[in-house]
Amino acid sequence: MTTEIPIFHRPVLAQQIVQRTLSSNGRSGVFISAPRRTGKSTFIIEDIIPSLKTLKAEVIYVDLWSDRSRDPGDLIAEAVREHLQKREGVLLQWARKGGLDKINVGGVSVDIAKVGIGTGKTLAKALADLSDATQAVIVLVIDEAQHAITTEAGANALYALKAARDQLNGSAHNGFRLIATGSNRDKLSMLVNGKDQAFLNAVLFDLEPLGKDFVEWELSQYGEGIAPSLATVESEFIASGHKPETLHKALDDLAFRFNVTESNVDSEFRSIFSAINLDSKQNFMRQVNSLPPLQASVLVVMATTGADYAPFRPATVQKYKALCKKFSTSEVVVDDSSIQYALEALRKKTLVWNSARGVYAIEDSQHVVWLKEEFPAVTVE
Repeated sequence: MTTEIPIFHRPVLAQQIVQRTLSSNGRSGVFISAPRRTGKSTFIIEDIIPSLKTLKAEVIYVDLWSDRSRDPGDLIAEAVREHLQKREGVLLQWARKGGLDKINVGGVSVDIAKVGIGTGKTLAKALADLSDATQAVIVLVIDEAQHAITTEAGANALYALKAARDQLNGSAHNGFRLIATGSNRDKLSMLVNGKDQAFLNAVLFDLEPLGKDFVEWELSQYGEGIAPSLATVESEFIASGHKPETLHKALDDLAFRFNVTESNVDSEFRSIFSAINLDSKQNFMRQVNSLPPLQASVLVVMATTGADYAPFRPATVQKYKALCKKFSTSEVVVDDSSIQYALEALRKKTLVWNSARGVYAIEDSQHVVWLKEEFPAVTVE
């Protein structure tokens, strides 16, 4: 027998976002930012998508983090293909009503197995057919969308979707909307602010973080035992970045502290939360300290420089060299070639993100916070 895992729902917020997305305000695209592990994907899957389906939207979902070994462009194309295949029956009925005698693979007026991502023409045609067959607005939901611009194929996929958007939002069809989420606002903003980006000037907003109502719900799930006060739990939850998994683990750990009393439960809970956060930071710092000196130096400089980070500028190189002296007593070669190698190694270790245009950033925003705490300033001697 399986026990269903309880889910905290945010129906009012979901409905507000969906209604705004499906209105004319969402025609250009809607991009939603929220830090990693703060419940963003759960909210999208459990609240946004069901709300869209309730309004009879045709929803296609793809998570670009689902398989980091694959090109984001391929993941987007596959999601569209799989959805078309699931809707084969509807498409076939529509095609026959239109008097189409010749139907390609899968009973669709386009070849499902060859839905292309590149020029956008084939994709736009496939989605237009789906829109006409279902008489519904097509909504493509892309989770962790910032990864689309890490490859040329991914960037091309966005242009293909723009072509589909422009075609389906015309009077001849039933509309197209893109909902794209990301765990880093700076990276996500590149998709809507860069003049060469497909979804220039699309809406970008920060998802409201989980708050008191979530904490109350989590405490209601606590079960037997002495529970900490709402004020204490809410304070620790906010201070640690609104992360549901961290809160849930802290409450689980508290349940197995058998010395807890009404008078010490809050202090015990705070100590557990502090230990969890410290353990996470120490695990990350152990990883940093085990990196080769130049890779560690690049990571620190990237974190402390922020949006102004330019990997090969002379001033940046001097910072690498200064830090390498702290990480190693041996001489470290720091030149363009070794820097490029270090950047690529950090990307493969999923510590660093980079766009196909050569922009680099720390993958996890929490890592930036920890690196700044450990290395508040990089001085060049």
